[in-house]
Amino acid sequence: MGTGNYRRLRVSPVLGLAGILFLLGCNRQGSVPMSLDTIRSSADSFGVNPPPLPPDTARTVDTGAQAMLPIARALDPAQLATFLPPMPGWTPDGQLQKELSVRDTTNLSRTWQLYTQDSKTVTVQINDFAYVPSLYAPYAKYKGTYLEDNNNERVETTTINGYPAVQTMEKQSPHSEIVVFPGKRFVVVIVEDGANDINDVRRIAASMNLKGLEALQ
Repeated sequence: MGTGNYRRLRVSPVLGLAGILFLLGCNRQGSVPMSLDTIRSSADSFGVNPPPLPPDTARTVDTGAQAMLPIARALDPAQLATFLPPMPGWTPDGQLQKELSVRDTTNLSRTWQLYTQDSKTVTVQINDFAYVPSLYAPYAKYKGTYLEDNNNERVETTTINGYPAVQTMEKQSPHSEIVVFPGKRFVVVIVEDGANDINDVRRIAASMNLKGLEALQ
């Protein structure tokens, strides 16, 4: 599934597929969830965060429509990698990670890269869920407007360049996450440790060619 010390995002605010989704393990510093597919909100257990904002633009996450589409063959991770963002001021840490899983009933591909800048680490992951309904299920609750704010974290829907997204900012530790939904089959997850605000992850997400990624579906 993945290699390295990626740490897994909490599933509530950013992403359930036990065997296929692999969020990171334990080491929080310098790692990201292997399966940056599920966000975690305070009410949930472990995962990653993914939601969309109010009608800032007309795009919404339509999980119902996704479930009706036929399962497609997942794209080559190398193709997904061409949509990783420019990262000026950041240094890639380790090899570019790629995963491709093809079965009769499910397809999945993803690529991700860890970057460092001083004491901060960021992982950017691009997932192609190929219209497999179960892979989108953890995101269903972020359809529409979603806000969960407590002493530990704030999870809320938002938009990035007109695309629905969900962001999480932890209050007790320098950790933030954002999940963006460009189109009907792709999920982009960005996780940062070491910063006390959400600005880095939002800037990184906004710098990506999300329209080009969406056009691949």
